[in-house]
Amino acid sequence: MVMNNTGKPHKANRETHTPRPRWHCSTWTKVTQGSQSSHSQSSNRKFYLIVGGWLALLGIAVAASLSQSGRHFAAEGEGTAKMPEAEEEEREKGPEALFPPTTADSATADSARQADCPVKVALKKDLQHALPHTFRNAQPNVITNAAYLRSVARILNEGKRPLRVLQIGDSHVAGKTFPLSLRQTLYDYFGQAEQPDSGAGVCFNFFGRNGATSSHFLTESYMQKFAEKCPDLIVLSLGTNEAHGMGYRPEQHEVQLNNFFKRLREACPNAVVLLTTPPGDYLTTSYVNYRRTSRSKQKRRHVRYVKRPNPMSSRCADLIARYGAEHQMPVWNMFDICGGEQAAQRNWVAGHYMRPDRIHFQPQGYALQGKLLGEALAKAMSEGC
Repeated sequence: MVMNNTGKPHKANRETHTPRPRWHCSTWTKVTQGSQSSHSQSSNRKFYLIVGGWLALLGIAVAASLSQSGRHFAAEGEGTAKMPEAEEEEREKGPEALFPPTTADSATADSARQADCPVKVALKKDLQHALPHTFRNAQPNVITNAAYLRSVARILNEGKRPLRVLQIGDSHVAGKTFPLSLRQTLYDYFGQAEQPDSGAGVCFNFFGRNGATSSHFLTESYMQKFAEKCPDLIVLSLGTNEAHGMGYRPEQHEVQLNNFFKRLREACPNAVVLLTTPPGDYLTTSYVNYRRTSRSKQKRRHVRYVKRPNPMSSRCADLIARYGAEHQMPVWNMFDICGGEQAAQRNWVAGHYMRPDRIHFQPQGYALQGKLLGEALAKAMSEGC
């Protein structure tokens, strides 16, 4: 503001007045009032040019990516485009028609399909049936869970080397008649191997111990003996001593089996284990009374012994059968095959197969057990497992 001679403010002309500078809010440039509009327009123009350039670059990038994805989808569409009828046919065929397997997938599928196919073994002679017709309540002589014997059947079919069989058991096996009968039956159906490491047929070994349970074979010496035989099939014939007496506990028996198989898998990792149930036995109960004779007034001690079927044999057989099903093992349930809880022990006694102690068997009884087990194996192999 300019003061005149009178001291009052005088308005200066716009042409000669120099305005105070101020900052433009949009461009942060120092402008004057006279050139405000021109500077504002130029700064806005620069701002819009910069923003427009960035938007143009962004649009070009987006367009390029869309064009590439469009070409990709177009290529896929050309490869998979079909008529509605063809699409419906492929939908009915399933995912294999839409996604054909590669060469590696085909080889894997063929090997898996071959592993799942049942394997049949040709027998050297016709299958026989040694189960006596006089046995009451007898069941078919078969092996349950026979599909787990498939690797054993492949060894017999290939014939490149013999099938190595190892039987482990208690006094029934230690007496030799039972395993020798089983060995001869296997030789009759599959042939005998001339050498333990070459040729076709069966190579058979066995270990038996009187009064043995599964816990008796946990020693390192026994495991080394088992490993030296390199068995392909292990026949485990135990259970009589575990079930003999009224103190049988299935929980304890299962723990013993777990401990035994843990060690056995370390010694023989490639072997298939065939579980067999005990044939059944009798318990002896003594009754004591005192009677007077006709000629004397003194009482005399009289003891009467009564033998009755052991009820624990059935519980032991049930546990072994359940254990095999849970742990993927084949099972030959001799107890149920020969009559079960109702008639198994009585059938053995009626046929004069048991000794007077009603625990062990006569030679013909053990020979019959070996034939039955060998026939069950031959039936499983010949019918496909």
